[in-house]
Amino acid sequence: MLSKFEYSKQFLENDKILICPICKKKLYFKEHSLVCENTHNFNISKKGITTLVSHGHIKESKIYNYDLFFNRRCFIQKMFYQKLYDKIVSIINEHFDKNINILDLGCGEGAHTINILNNLKQNYKYYGFDYSKTAIQMASDYNSDNRFYFVGDVNNIPIMDNSTHLIIDLLSPYNQLEVKRILKNEGIFIKVSPGKNYLNELRGAAGLPIYKKELEIEQKLKSNFKILQKKRILYTCHITSDDFMLLLKMSPIYSDNIFKVPKIITIDLIIYIMK
Repeated sequence: MLSKFEYSKQFLENDKILICPICKKKLYFKEHSLVCENTHNFNISKKGITTLVSHGHIKESKIYNYDLFFNRRCFIQKMFYQKLYDKIVSIINEHFDKNINILDLGCGEGAHTINILNNLKQNYKYYGFDYSKTAIQMASDYNSDNRFYFVGDVNNIPIMDNSTHLIIDLLSPYNQLEVKRILKNEGIFIKVSPGKNYLNELRGAAGLPIYKKELEIEQKLKSNFKILQKKRILYTCHITSDDFMLLLKMSPIYSDNIFKVPKIITIDLIIYIMK
């Protein structure tokens, strides 16, 4: 089995779309780095990841730390989101019948998207990035010759113009200008956002009001993109107290003061397919 670095080397030696976040020139793999013609250099770590940002040091969040991402991965691996993955896989398989480039905005530690990638019928090259170095270090567990993870900024994505068939955003921030710049004319942007009932039981246990940004998110999307389809995924799942603790600890609203553990959780997510 290849090391994480060796997988990254295989991926990057055949890459055609990564660009320097500083000068926008093509990046090339050389020894243990990505370099451009202006000699900007981005080291590839032993974990097979790199930081592709135009500014200096990345300041790690005190909230979005290793414990949060570890609990997030454990919760996701319980497959509470299986119906979401199935729907996204069917959308991708319906739209594409050839090799595709996939960009994942805010991939976190990678657990959501790997459940989609493992069921695609197409050959693909996948680029996953997040602003958290901790998350990307964990995501490197999924490194392969067709998957690469890097630390990046949604406001300055180091990907060529008109180069990407599919952009996926699962509950993460995005920059509409960057999405439009990168997306191929025939490509699609899949955005997943919370519905009004998403994890209501968690919000109730934390004493928070119901989620009210569903309409605001849709109006923003409509002003920036052409919505081809809108699909809602709504169902409830039984949850154990241990699973609920994973859910609680993967949330920025985590508190030790929550005593009432619900027996179900509601998954309410909206999938927008856009151009």
